[in-house]
Amino acid sequence: MNKILDFSTQIKEIIDEHAYKILIGLLLIAFSLGLVIILIMNQNSNDANNVATDYSEQSSVVASSSSSEGQSSASGKDLYIDVKGEVKHPGVYQIPSNSRVTDVIKEAGGFKADADEQNVNLAKVLNDQDVVVVNKKGADGSSSFANSNNTTTRSSANNVKINLNTADLNELQKLDRVGEKKAQKIIDYRNQHNGFHSIDEIKQVSGFGDKTFERLKDSLEV
Repeated sequence: MNKILDFSTQIKEIIDEHAYKILIGLLLIAFSLGLVIILIMNQNSNDANNVATDYSEQSSVVASSSSSEGQSSASGKDLYIDVKGEVKHPGVYQIPSNSRVTDVIKEAGGFKADADEQNVNLAKVLNDQDVVVVNKKGADGSSSFANSNNTTTRSSANNVKINLNTADLNELQKLDRVGEKKAQKIIDYRNQHNGFHSIDEIKQVSGFGDKTFERLKDSLEV
């Protein structure tokens, strides 16, 4: 019992004598532990940021890829082409983009026996809403190709005469080199003058001179 008391007394004396040093040591240990904890937290935070960055980059790549695919799909959409005249199966055909006249003629079953093949530009590249008209051999004028803005690039003879007094805007645009503006001028003139009394009266419409009349007269009636 006395030995235990003596040992306790010695410990107390040592603590009292070195209390300052012990306090310093404890503070150093606490500081070191705090520093280690801060370093570990920073490391975890950096790892989380790296993961987030990698995910963001991957998302950007996916989004970019999706956008590119969408643009590719949009630029590669199908065309709708109206085929008329001397083909086996006239009608509207859906064909891939960058197709040519020869492709849509094949879709329409090919030319009829009396088709004027020599005046059809088979190499012409098509656009959406284009119209391809194939005439018979010996018909006045050549086969026509009208693009989607209704501008005819060649003679538009289809053996069907256009009545200047009854044709609507779309029918008038079937005339050779007559677009929407010229067709509207014809309609405005007939409304203002109670119709056309003869086909040569079209020369009174702005933009329709003698040369134009000579080109169109076989396709006109009143």
